[in-house]
Amino acid sequence: MDDIRAYLPLRVEEATGDADGVAISGASWRLRVNTNWRLLAGGRLVASSGLPGPDASPSSGLDDLLGDELVDVGFRSSKFGFDLSATTSQGRLFEIASDFPYGEWIFSVWSRDDPKRIPIFDLEGPVSEPTDR
Repeated sequence: MDDIRAYLPLRVEEATGDADGVAISGASWRLRVNTNWRLLAGGRLVASSGLPGPDASPSSGLDDLLGDELVDVGFRSSKFGFDLSATTSQGRLFEIASDFPYGEWIFSVWSRDDPKRIPIFDLEGPVSEPTDR
């Protein structure tokens, strides 16, 4: 986690979804989630992969993240290992809950001045054993 924390805070500039999952990203980073996820605010469910919003969009409710910043990350235990959770500056919590042992999400960071967006850091999950929390 310290590897990701070195890049914080990360401003959310896009939050999109499709039938396969969601992508949350900013100028130099991206989190692609292809499994179960949820967004909480004040302990209440705002959006999730199993709860389509009024427009039935897979990313409905993620618009709340736009302009917010990821300020902390951690691991949460799942059936297949450990998944990423992220806290925002506005107190929102984005959590992942994998239902498959690999390739369920990927977190990438690249240099701001790299137009090709070649990752300098990638973390794919679920991870089998976190090195820190």
